Amino acid sequence: MAISINPLTFVIHVPRADMSLLQASPEIRSLDVDAFRLELKGLEDDPDYGVFLPKTHNHNTEITLAGITYARTVEILDPYTVEFEDGQYTVSCGGANHNLADVKVANQVSLIINNSAGLIVSGSGVTSQDKTDIATLSAQAVDDLAVDTGIVLTDALKVILAALAGKATGGGTTTISFRNTDDSETVLTLTVDDDGNRSTVVLNP
Repeated sequence: MAISINPLTFVIHVPRADMSLLQASPEIRSLDVDAFRLELKGLEDDPDYGVFLPKTHNHNTEITLAGITYARTVEILDPYTVEFEDGQYTVSCGGANHNLADVKVANQVSLIINNSAGLIVSGSGVTSQDKTDIATLSAQAVDDLAVDTGIVLTDALKVILAALAGKATGGGTTTISFRNTDDSETVLTLTVDDDGNRSTVVLNP
């Protein structure tokens, strides 16, 4: 049994078996919101009754502006509601930002929303220039960033690493290496000078 729409009540019914099983106990199933909206478009095109139904949803696809990709959105429209087949399980919704929690028929099913702030982030977002800036960041630059109320993520990273490059305790020349989580390579080294006053931070390329 596939997703269906009741033309009298405008309830969109989502069968339990139509959603992929992510975890058996406790039971978690997956709903691809983009695939879900494509099924709705198919039902809207049904020559028997779909063409007489109100529009089920608004859709905005992914869009890239100034190098940043904004996520797809799917909005279920009034008068529709969405009913997941009743049962004691959870549905993890992904593939698009959506308003399913707002239009869900109340029953035993729980939703994991998975909406983002609208961005699709690929990679760390740290550029080669960021690495150069971090490695050469001066104490004055750290002070400037500390009082900047408009700090963004990459600036916060600079503040953290610049703090490592600031005052240190202990005498003698010491080098500390930081490795990645699988211990396959060194990603950052910290060297304390003879007086223990200043250290040098180097990000590995």
